[in-house]
Amino acid sequence: MSPHPDISQNSIVELLTAQGLKIVPPNLIEEHPTAKLPLVRLTGSPEEIGAEHGTKLSHRIEKAFELYRAKLFAQWTDASLKATSLAFFERIQEFSQEYAVELEAIASHAGRQLWEVVMLMSRTEILRSSAPNECTSIYFKQSRILGQNWDWVEEFENLAVIFDVTRQDGFRFVALGEPGFVKIGFNTAGIGVCLNILKCRASTGGIPVHILLRKVLDSTSLNQAYHAIIAAERATMSNILIADDLGRYVNLELAGNELFTLNENEVEVNNVVVHTNGFLTSKREKIDFPEETESSAARIVRAKSLTSTQSGRYEADMLKILLDQEGNLPICRQSERNIFDGLTYGTVSTVVMNLRERKLIFSQGNPRNGMFSCVSI
Repeated sequence: MSPHPDISQNSIVELLTAQGLKIVPPNLIEEHPTAKLPLVRLTGSPEEIGAEHGTKLSHRIEKAFELYRAKLFAQWTDASLKATSLAFFERIQEFSQEYAVELEAIASHAGRQLWEVVMLMSRTEILRSSAPNECTSIYFKQSRILGQNWDWVEEFENLAVIFDVTRQDGFRFVALGEPGFVKIGFNTAGIGVCLNILKCRASTGGIPVHILLRKVLDSTSLNQAYHAIIAAERATMSNILIADDLGRYVNLELAGNELFTLNENEVEVNNVVVHTNGFLTSKREKIDFPEETESSAARIVRAKSLTSTQSGRYEADMLKILLDQEGNLPICRQSERNIFDGLTYGTVSTVVMNLRERKLIFSQGNPRNGMFSCVSI
């Protein structure tokens, strides 16, 4: 399949052009190894996929490890990080031998120790939501369009990639990810997934949330994806929005080992699902000290307002919401330095998924500064 379908007549082009932005073919990592969010194609068995992953992204894995180790895990000793990461690996191995084999192959072919790659995979649970992570996810039920702004450390504009993975049975998914693991994407069955980090005082451990996202991307139905998460040993703080090409979704909030399945009254506005980084469940009394930033609260109010006044429900309409910069705490964030840890945070990439047409549109870095590309399967 061509990674850049003909969308020259699409209203997305008009929207981006009006804002001084462009849509261009994605960069293949073999041809543009230093590009922002290049396309990385991986094929085969778990071991083969892991081997390709480690080989093609060895430099980015090294840089990602150095960033997390020096700037986000600076208070940890190597011994503690290693022990914690290997404990996560044991749980991953029990959950899925295939994922364990893939991780081992990534580490081996990237020239890293296993615990270093698992540390990247488990960074959400190790961080315990201590670092700013302000994302916004939206699902248009009627048109089956799922979208998200991924907000994180600015350096990941130069480290993140778009994975295009084809398993040995032919099943395929496309996803935005960091070196070492996948995050936000969809598959050939029309199942898509988004992630928002939440914060409370629950314990962390169990299966890393990014392994749960991978399980969703490997699922052939919404029901299968949902029950895989229900059955998993969970101890993380996250919102996982899973949607399909039939207009159905499940919106889950995880707080330690607690799981809340949100109903339409908790997350919908005019048949649009909206979530940021605060707990929306009506059962908040079961959560130990749930927290929400001013940014998260402002973004969900603004996103709901835009969905209430907007008439369209297509890719361009999704982008209008995700690119919105209204107010002091906007949905689309320019990179700003955090006074507490000295790191710079902002929107790393905007992702829009048309689940019915199996199409992913993404920005190559911060959407206000970069180009947009499209991949279809």
